[in-house]
Amino acid sequence: MSSKEEFFKQVGKRIDEIRQEKGLSFQELANRATIEKSNLVKIAKGGKNITIGTLWNICKGLGIEPKDLV
Repeated sequence: MSSKEEFFKQVGKRIDEIRQEKGLSFQELANRATIEKSNLVKIAKGGKNITIGTLWNICKGLGIEPKDLV
């Protein structure tokens, strides 16, 4: 991994893969994670630096552990 931005993209891509595997829409996951859908879309595209708390909420919304993202 050569940059912070690449890391954000990798994590975002993994979040989106798991979301799709579980058959969740962006809105459904946003509701479960208690975040705005627009922020979730940005995160999934790797374009947003998020807090650990937000990452935790997304993982709980997906029913996974944070370690499953990296």
